[in-house]
Amino acid sequence: MSSLIQSEPDDSSTSTSAASSMVSSQDKVIEETGAEEKIPLSTSIYMDKVNRPIEIEPEEKISIRFQSIGSTPKITPNNFKITRKQNVSTLIKFMVKRLRLRQQSIYLYIQNSFQPTPDENLGELYDNFKTNNELIIGYCHSIAFG
Repeated sequence: MSSLIQSEPDDSSTSTSAASSMVSSQDKVIEETGAEEKIPLSTSIYMDKVNRPIEIEPEEKISIRFQSIGSTPKITPNNFKITRKQNVSTLIKFMVKRLRLRQQSIYLYIQNSFQPTPDENLGELYDNFKTNNELIIGYCHSIAFG
């Protein structure tokens, strides 16, 4: 029973010399072949992306003209430029700040005919409803066209 519980005698001098000879033999193989450590594929893909120059495309802007409807105060200037990628909700937030409204609602109308949804893209609205190279948007505190 005692032989099962006891471990083999520990000879630290032989184990360290064996480990050091193993490491030195690996170094010799790398030095002889001239091979460097291999980089995993995921790292090499990441490094390719990091080393590429970042190309920033200029964002195309559209012209928007605001017209007040009814007793809503006018803003000056009434012409603005905004990027095509923005949504109508961005304009709603802008108008609430610009008019300093206590109520958080304002109604926007494209060419005084229909109300766009907040998630509609301004670039698409501009392409479909522009007049003299500008998008005309009417705004009001309450629902103007029923």
